[in-house]
Amino acid sequence: MIDEIRSWLRTCPLIDQNDRFNVNYLAAEPMAFSIEETPNSPVLRRYLDGSTVRAKAWVLAAVQDYSPDTLAQIANSGFWEDFTGWVERQNRARNFPAMPEGCTAQRIEVTTTHYLYLAQANTARYQVQMQLTYFQRGAKE
Repeated sequence: MIDEIRSWLRTCPLIDQNDRFNVNYLAAEPMAFSIEETPNSPVLRRYLDGSTVRAKAWVLAAVQDYSPDTLAQIANSGFWEDFTGWVERQNRARNFPAMPEGCTAQRIEVTTTHYLYLAQANTARYQVQMQLTYFQRGAKE
């Protein structure tokens, strides 16, 4: 499922197709992205037929250019505000990542505001936490 989420995120017009986009690895040079899987309770609800409502959680992290220049900092912040807006629009339009057979996406969301995780001399790591909520059909016996 993580590959489908990665593919979906790459459709965001704010993310350049030439940017590095990894899973559980963030390159040191900008512009680079990583989907980092985070622990969560995967089952939110169980039904008698074995069906479940589940959640997949991850952090979307990016290494961006960074400097003491206020305009550069505002641009970085603006990127994440625009990204959150894009996710909200995709959710409203029900434009979700492709799902495995037997699974139906219900909601995708950014669950935290963006934040500066680590700042260095010329680069900074920013990130948001995200979650995909989906229905998984129970096994037929």
